[in-house]
Amino acid sequence: MKNSPIRPQSLAEIVADRLKAAILRRELALGEALSEEKIAAAMEVSRTPVREALTMLQLQGLITILPRRGSFVFKPDQQTLHSLVEYRVQLELLAADWATQRAPEALHSALMQAIAIMEKARDEDDSFAYATADTQFHEAFIVHCGNPLVIQAYGIAAGRLAALRSHLAEQLGLHRQKTLQEHHQIARAVEARDAEQLRLLLKQHIEAMEPNYANALTLLDMRSG
Repeated sequence: MKNSPIRPQSLAEIVADRLKAAILRRELALGEALSEEKIAAAMEVSRTPVREALTMLQLQGLITILPRRGSFVFKPDQQTLHSLVEYRVQLELLAADWATQRAPEALHSALMQAIAIMEKARDEDDSFAYATADTQFHEAFIVHCGNPLVIQAYGIAAGRLAALRSHLAEQLGLHRQKTLQEHHQIARAVEARDAEQLRLLLKQHIEAMEPNYANALTLLDMRSG
């Protein structure tokens, strides 16, 4: 059976990838209004692929499109933040259970690689690198769970979670040492194949995201207001 040829990206997909990268790199702020005309001019494309790209990112939750008002980078309210945490807890605990059963060595190696990057970022006070490695740490459970449907399901929230980590990294700096210690504890539970301890540590770690991120969003609003 011949491999299917790789389909080249459409112009809209290229624009969507560039906009997503700009959000994750904090070049576009949470809640920022987006101009189709300005994006089209900056990327030297027509407005049609920009409009299609914004629709793609809306499906990922990274863009909010409001009728007669325009398009905005997502910015979660309290209920949306709660929904993201609730969704993530259930999916990541399931993935962690399967990944620990199916690929424990590969999972542990991926977790330790992410921790090494986080430690370097902490020492260099690089909040963006720390946030990127944090995303890498948690996505390791999804990548190694062995179920492509879980990977697809996680994708519904993955972009928003990564964007929140990136944009709120500085406001969450006070929690950095604590979360790094928790990451070490989680990795040790994986190494020991202690499923019960892993679930407890991971659940507590993820659920702490809700109040921490809510406070960080308030601080962000105060600085930008």
